[in-house]
Amino acid sequence: DNGHHIVESAFKAFSRALRNLIDGTNTDTDTDHHTHAASMEHMWGTQSQSYNEGRALHRTAKSSRSTKETTIDVTLHLDGGSNGISIDTGITTLDNFYHSLATESQISLVVECNGDTWVDDHHTSEDVSIAIGKNLNIALGTKAGLNRMWCASAQVHDAVVEVTMDLSNRPCLTHDLSLHRDEYVGDMSVEMLDHVLDSLVMNGQMTVHIVEKKGGKVEDLAMATAMAFGRALRLCAAVDPRRAGKTASSKGTLSA
Repeated sequence: DNGHHIVESAFKAFSRALRNLIDGTNTDTDTDHHTHAASMEHMWGTQSQSYNEGRALHRTAKSSRSTKETTIDVTLHLDGGSNGISIDTGITTLDNFYHSLATESQISLVVECNGDTWVDDHHTSEDVSIAIGKNLNIALGTKAGLNRMWCASAQVHDAVVEVTMDLSNRPCLTHDLSLHRDEYVGDMSVEMLDHVLDSLVMNGQMTVHIVEKKGGKVEDLAMATAMAFGRALRLCAAVDPRRAGKTASSKGTLSA
């Protein structure tokens, strides 16, 4: 990248770290757990001003998508998960991935897909992720007043994954996950996890960096990624009342 973007990103990261320090919501895992949990609950928990303002926005999206390869219906609510989660794609690993992501992000998500899985798992994996990403982007709207950026981690058995996310409207995905040691993740081919992540991020219009902090089984890495992704998304999509509805950008908009 060019020097301008590197310097700009460095200052944004510094300012975000300073704000978290002031708020007592440091994302550093070495922070005292009880102090961190109490601060997070106060700022972003279900009794917080942020949570209530987010619910009041009634952020939702719904779509139906049909091709010769897949028929997909998606309903998504950024509502704290009060409408539940139901995912049936015909691929158990994909179902589990998005169920974990939705649970950690506290969104309600209903997905029904009838795809040509007798051919392979490519079309279903990719098309479901495209549909979820697009609905997520629609539900987030202009993203004015939101946190926009966050970092979160998750552990499943030995595997530890960290996800840094920015609802930037400038889609980009990078990761260093060790995915190609095995051919399959459960009943889904390993290469499809790349397609799942890429399709979700590109259509969700977000910048996402995924770091494998500690290795493990491929299935555990996949689920840890889903959990960390969901945790980061929950805080990125949270309303920051201090912004008073303004966009977290020096330009005042994310559409230009």
